[in-house]
Parts: sequence; structure tokens; C-alpha cells
Amino acid sequence: MTRITVRRVLNIAAIAVVIALVFSLLGWAMMPQWSTRPYNNHIAVASSDPAIAPAHADIPHEGRYGTRETQLSIETDDGVTLPAILREPIDAPGNRPACLFIHGSGTSGAEDFGDIANAMASAGIVTLVPAKRNDNYTVLHRDYQRFAREYSSSLDVLRSTAGVDPAKTGIYAESEGTWIFTILASKRQDIAFAILTSAPVFKGREQMAMAISAYMHEAGAPASVVKDTAKLMSLNYAPFDLAYADFDADHYLRSLTMPLLVNYGAYDTAMPIEQGVQRIIDAARSAGNENVTVRYFAGNHQMRAGKGLFTPNLPLAQGYTQALENWVNGIAAGAQADGWATPQIAGVHPHQQFAAPQQTKSGIIGSLGVLAGIMIAGPVLMLVAVILGIAMDIVDWLRMRGALGRRVPGRNMPAGWNQPYRRDAGTHVDDDGNRHRRRNAIVVDGNRLYTLRDRRAMHANPVLAWRAMPRGVAGPIAGLGVAIMVITVLLYGYMGAVGVAAVYVMPHPRLFGIGWWVLQALTVVLVLLFAVVAERLWRHRADIMGARRAAGIIMVVAALATCTTLAFWGLFSL
Repeated sequence: MTRITVRRVLNIAAIAVVIALVFSLLGWAMMPQWSTRPYNNHIAVASSDPAIAPAHADIPHEGRYGTRETQLSIETDDGVTLPAILREPIDAPGNRPACLFIHGSGTSGAEDFGDIANAMASAGIVTLVPAKRNDNYTVLHRDYQRFAREYSSSLDVLRSTAGVDPAKTGIYAESEGTWIFTILASKRQDIAFAILTSAPVFKGREQMAMAISAYMHEAGAPASVVKDTAKLMSLNYAPFDLAYADFDADHYLRSLTMPLLVNYGAYDTAMPIEQGVQRIIDAARSAGNENVTVRYFAGNHQMRAGKGLFTPNLPLAQGYTQALENWVNGIAAGAQADGWATPQIAGVHPHQQFAAPQQTKSGIIGSLGVLAGIMIAGPVLMLVAVILGIAMDIVDWLRMRGALGRRVPGRNMPAGWNQPYRRDAGTHVDDDGNRHRRRNAIVVDGNRLYTLRDRRAMHANPVLAWRAMPRGVAGPIAGLGVAIMVITVLLYGYMGAVGVAAVYVMPHPRLFGIGWWVLQALTVVLVLLFAVVAERLWRHRADIMGARRAAGIIMVVAALATCTTLAFWGLFSL
């Protein structure tokens, strides 16, 4: 190995070490100043039976009455008409308790909650399920204040329904609907009771940090992937209008002054099933409300008897509707905090894995828009560089084709241009018979055409520039582009696969562990290729001109953007 080769190898190694160190430090700086932690403050349930019974009341139970459904139209305060379904017990005596249903993020129609609403009606409780407006309701934008106003209109309709006792009319709110309910409760003092099922009760980003950690852990993702994914919750979502990620749940929890029934599914990894209960009890107690009943059921987030979020046709968790009906009828009969024959907290033993963090301060990348831009920049710039390189090759090929067989006099290309050429530091005889010695000359048939450093001449003849370009640069640039493409596709595919496995509860810890190791190995390959390209581009910087220089620079910037993305996801680790 020659001294020059050894020097180049050492230069490449030094560049690779610098790249690895810089992006390792960058990855550390991008980490948020918090982490999801295991939850240890577990709740003790007094009984495994989730049944609810008032101490001193004879109440109707499920199936006591036949039911009838009535289709209604409810007009909101801004003139929009929403369909609704009213379900009533047939021949139930006197003014009856009533319950308005508020949708979560996965439901929106008037026909939703049909099994729950009908079961409650069969126990003597009038139920109303209005549709939720879907216009201007997207993953990026949700107006909870507007929803609170619309459900308030529906509550007025229910309270004014014949046979309903307005003083015994309350709310059933599920998941995201609990946020809407707390806003509604802060504006109205006439809500007799509230059933809160699968309630988030934290800011969106705090609750989702906990949920994502639990999901990824359930999927069998490596610990580093669990940690890195949670950092997404620290970003500023303003560029995407995700304002509801910072919904101030704490502020509105002050409105929990009415009797409360809090329900969670023990299999629900999306919600803080123990931490949330403790927060609700504390908030209610601060508001002077001790009448809080808690039940855990063998169910998922939707209170269905299964662990999968999207498994179809799952029945409701055993005993769920009976507990709802008995609690509402017990409240209607006047049961206070000490008026229950069953424990305050009961049901299936819960086990929350991760705690919702109290703050989610970001690292040096604090904007989702900036992160998205960097993640997109790598593959896009790589594609631009490739297209530019291909375009230049096509142009050169067309120019060479056009020059075939033509003899161009003077300093232009001679007739023998397409014969083998060589770089030569020899002499050249001009038209006057004078000899000139030129370094780095291109010699064709013994005639000097241009020097490599004659930029004007090279721009005047792109064909010659292409032929003179160092062959050792194009290959590494192409290799770097392939590496960027491969690792980008594999990274996004890997994260997508982990996400699907988390949602559908399909753990593959061994597979995801191997996948993460492969991504780390490819990151090392990318760094080495990056170092090779950087060294060669610098060494041949005087020989690469015009569009090809631009293509090389673009490819380097693409590599920088890709390395930044990999650093964010923790593939550069100190």
C-alpha cells in the first residue's frame, strides 16, 4: 500500500469518526429533557366484582322495560341540524333519569352506542345519542369548544323531553368526549351526574407519550425505539394546527362537582388507567366532591371484551351496562358518597405500565415542521442530485453523438477526439511552432486540447469536461445515493411495522430487535460512504465543475439531512 493510499484511508477514517461523533452529539441534544417512566403507584381494588348497588334503594335493573326508539333532529346554535336517536323505556312510571351520550374520537353517528343506550333504556333511563359533526374535524384540527356548544343544545333537548326529570339528567362521555364534557360542565351547573369512560384527563401530548410508550413496549420494540418514539410528543405541532395536543385538561377538571362514575378497561394501554383515576379523585375532592365511584372491566379502550382496538364484533365487557344502569338509578334515588353497598373502587386488577409525564420539554428540534422538513429533505435532495446527474449524462451523450465525424479547426475538438486519450504533463507545439509545457493537460493524438484548470475552456466544451471528470468520484456518489434511499425506506418501513404491531397487539420482539440492529449497521455503512464521498469530492474539487459539482454538493446535503434524521431516531448513540 503506497503512502498516498494510506494517507487517503486515514483521511477517510478521520472524516467518518468526525461524522459519527457530530451526529451522536446532535442525537443527544435532540433528546427531550424527560422520559416516560414505569408507573409504580398502583391502585388497590377492594373487590374483583365490578357490580354496583346502592345501599338503600330499590332500583329497576336491565331488561325491566321494553324500549322504543325515536329519530330526532337537533338544531345547533349556528343553525346546523344533527340527527339523533332517543331511546325510552316503555311504561316506566314517573319522571325518569336521562343520559346524553358524548362521542369519543372513534365514533360520530347517532346510531353509535346503540347497545349501551338501549340497555340503559331497558332499566328505566331515557338516553339520547346525537350525531357529532365531522366537518372541520380532522386528525389535525378539533374544535372542542364548538362540540361543547353543540352537545349543550342536545342536553337542552333531552332535559325538555316529556317524561324526563331535568334534575336527574346527566352525561355519558367516552375517551376524547371526556374533554368535551369537562368544557360543557364548566359552562353549566345543571348536570346531575357524569359517567367518564376511558378518560385521558391529561394534556394530549402527555397522555400520548404514555400511550406510545406502552404501545411500542407491547409490540416488542427495543427499549431505545420506545424511548425515541416518545420524544415525538415533545414537538411543537403549531405548523400542523394540532392545538388540541395541548388541551388544558387540568383547568377543566375543576368542574367535576357532580357524582362521577369512572370506568377503564384493564387492557387499555392508550389511557392512564390508574394515574387518571387518582387525578380525577383528587380534582373532585378539591371541588368538594367525594361521590366518585371507580370500576375496572376486562375490556379494551372501547370497553369491549378483548385487547385489540380494531377487532370487529367484540361484545361489551361483562357487567359493564349493568354497572352503568345501577349507578345512574342509584344516583337518581339519592345515593351520596356513603350511600353505596359496594366498594368505591372495584373490578379487574389494573396495571398501568408507564406514567404520563408531567412535562414534555423538547430538545433542540422543537418543531414537528422542522423535523418533517429534515426527514423529507434527505430523499428529495438525493432524487434531485440523481436526476441532475442523469440529465448531464444525457446532454453529454447527445453532444458527443453530434460531434461524431466532424473536424473542428483551431482550439476545438479535433477529428480524432473519440480515440483513447491520456492526461499528460508533456509539451505542446502551437501554430507558430512554439513549444509549451502544460501540467494536467489532456492529450488526444498527441495534441493538447485544454488544461483541466482552464475553467472557461471546460465550460465551453462540456463533452471534454465530462471525459476529463475523475472516474473515482461518480461511483461513490452513486453509492451514497443508494445508501440514503435504502436506509430511508427501511427506517420508515420499520417504524410503520412497529406501529401496526402496536395497534393490533402483535408483538414481535425478536424480529424488531434484529431490524433495529440492521438499521444501526446500515447507519455505519452510510457514514463510511459519506466519508469516502467527502474525501474524494474535496480531493478532486478543482476537476469537478458546473452541474456535476452542484450534484455532488446536493448529494452531500442529502446525506447530512438523512444523518440528522437517523440521529433523531437514536441510530447514532454515544
